[in-house]
Amino acid sequence: MTPEQFKKLLKKKQKEINQAFSRTLPVKVGTEAVKFVRENFREEGFVDSKLEKWKPAKRKSNPKHPDQAYGTLLSRRNRLYRSVSKRASPGKAVVYTNVPYAAAHNEGTNNAGRGRKTKIPKRQFIGPSKVLNERAKGVITKELKTVVSHAVSFFTSQLK
Repeated sequence: MTPEQFKKLLKKKQKEINQAFSRTLPVKVGTEAVKFVRENFREEGFVDSKLEKWKPAKRKSNPKHPDQAYGTLLSRRNRLYRSVSKRASPGKAVVYTNVPYAAAHNEGTNNAGRGRKTKIPKRQFIGPSKVLNERAKGVITKELKTVVSHAVSFFTSQLK
């Protein structure tokens, strides 16, 4: 391999790494984050460094309640669960929900409901998490290893 070919290959790999950080990784990390949030719903708690279980919904203790079989923030329609989405843009991913009552459940409130006298305990399902950060690092590492390994295999094939 000539120095010019080597320089050309390095520029190509730099372009691939830039593309990974601006396009590929935000989408992949965002997808992993949405998956993480949905796992929180299924586990009925939030995982930061460990699982912090939610206070069960009152309907869970009533065997005659029609929605007793569903998880605490889950229902027949799963509106809140299904509303969790991602928005990827160059260099970042945002996980969000556009359901109006999501913040009341995620952060807890003392003035919910029509009469504003209903208390909703904090049942966090979305937010910063050490476990999610580790998963994101894993996704990033895997993607960068893929880009770099292609370069290494090309270099070694040229040396033979």
